[in-house]
Amino acid sequence: MKKYPHHYPRTFFFPLLIIFLILSAVTYGQARGWFIPQQPIVEVIDGTITFASLTLEQKIAQMIIVAGYRENSQAWKNMQLGGIHLFALQTEHIFNNTVVDFQYDMTIPFFVTADLEGCISPFGGIRNFTANSQIKTLGEAFEKGFQEGAFLHKLGFNLNFAPVVDLQDSIWKCRSFNGTEQQVAEFAQAYILGLQTQQVIGTAKHYPGKTLVVRDPHKYIVAATIDQADLYPYDYLAENDDVKAIMVSHIITTGAMNSEGLPAVTSTEIILSLKKRFDGLVISDEIHMLGLKNFYNTSDEMYLAVFKAGNDLILNFDKDPNEIHRMIQVIKAAVERGEIPEEQIDASVRKILEMKGFKVE
Repeated sequence: MKKYPHHYPRTFFFPLLIIFLILSAVTYGQARGWFIPQQPIVEVIDGTITFASLTLEQKIAQMIIVAGYRENSQAWKNMQLGGIHLFALQTEHIFNNTVVDFQYDMTIPFFVTADLEGCISPFGGIRNFTANSQIKTLGEAFEKGFQEGAFLHKLGFNLNFAPVVDLQDSIWKCRSFNGTEQQVAEFAQAYILGLQTQQVIGTAKHYPGKTLVVRDPHKYIVAATIDQADLYPYDYLAENDDVKAIMVSHIITTGAMNSEGLPAVTSTEIILSLKKRFDGLVISDEIHMLGLKNFYNTSDEMYLAVFKAGNDLILNFDKDPNEIHRMIQVIKAAVERGEIPEEQIDASVRKILEMKGFKVE
């Protein structure tokens, strides 16, 4: 019996290889968000933005802070998101280069955010900082803010998610200032003043309090009873017009601040009552923390809840650019059908743009 060689002609091999490479590139590009449409360039004249020129997608995107993974940088730029959050990197030089690369060619620059609280820090491999629990005087609190602000500003950061003003820290035991609610408020005020002398915005967290005393909301749905003392540092800072941002937690609260069975960050009652006495940025804690995510049946339900409640900035650290883009589309559809008032979106975005240093017309 005559045998034939089992091989494909060479003319088959190269077309198959090319098809394989194209499909691989398309798959990789899809995962990196390369096919997400680029938003129109925003026109800025002498530091002024014509608000009516922004698309609804651009406005929603400005309200989102994402994880600053460099492999997603083009997707984040194409969507014109509001900010990036950086985690630990090896050196100051790498941090600075990462920020420069992200900000390059951005008409509306990103908020570049960090969690530099002292005892827990993405910069631990580079430099040590004093924990809040070690602060004994107002001078020390101001110096801590000044030094941390100078460090962050040098690297290109402009928004720090600190200080923690929870009155107790039973979980990490180092994130809160020690003392009465008055002392905690004054330490926080001194820290924020020091930080903001270096052009880095401070953030008081985690409103309305008791976030560090029950269970870790990164892992669990948490409930707590809020006392008037828990609210005092936020009221003190807001009344003195010192703090420019407040972060809202995921805990379900009763007592002096009642979230009515919802996580605080998705409670309209909590957010609106805060906004009545505070005109700075209201920021959600990261929405994929299990204390929030496990409360909702679907991601879409959670997305709608955090926007409906009235948060100005939403932290979503999902690594998939396509999911961030889908989130924007979910909120856009809700606005278009009247479920979320566009005036509410507009008010948040105006606040964001002004905080970034723009005039808005």
